[in-house]
Amino acid sequence: MNQKKHNHKITDHNTELENRILNYILLFMTCAFLGWIWEVMLHLIQHGQFVNRGVLHGPWLPIYGFGGLGIVLLLERFKKHPLLVFIAGAIGCGLMEYLTGWYLETFKHLKWWDYGDAFLSINGRICFLSVTCFGLCALAIIYYLYPLLTRVYNYLKLRPKKILCFALTLFFLADFVYSSDCPNIGEGITDNLSYYSNYKSEEIT
Repeated sequence: MNQKKHNHKITDHNTELENRILNYILLFMTCAFLGWIWEVMLHLIQHGQFVNRGVLHGPWLPIYGFGGLGIVLLLERFKKHPLLVFIAGAIGCGLMEYLTGWYLETFKHLKWWDYGDAFLSINGRICFLSVTCFGLCALAIIYYLYPLLTRVYNYLKLRPKKILCFALTLFFLADFVYSSDCPNIGEGITDNLSYYSNYKSEEIT
């Protein structure tokens, strides 16, 4: 009898862990998609032009996915301290945006964003406004978005959730691999296109 209870507890624990991992995958994809929506709408409002923003070709921006997931994994434990959540979210996401910008400029030879004219900009990769927005987003995610999304994710049964996560991950990885060599570029998406063209020509020759 005790052995059956023990096995039942192990099964419940494994199911709970599996469900939590699937929720994290869905959270990553949701934040990546919402980030894409935000960037597209912002550019549409500012310039009156629809462009597929981001390095990848699909409707997702990995930096927002990693940012949202990182905020939940690292900061949910500090939910009772909103000021700490704000400061840590601002610093952590700001650092991630800076390093991502540095990587893309260094290895892809393009700029997908430029805060050069903004207040307290650092090499055009981050600025005071962007870092502040990251802190506010951390608060929104911890106190509102993640609890809401968790309830939505938990409505899904385990098997359909597995299939959905597998399909999304497959499409995302395929896009990531393809975009590693052929990133999404163009007017309204990147700067220094002539430099990129010259770089690719030198690479081919």
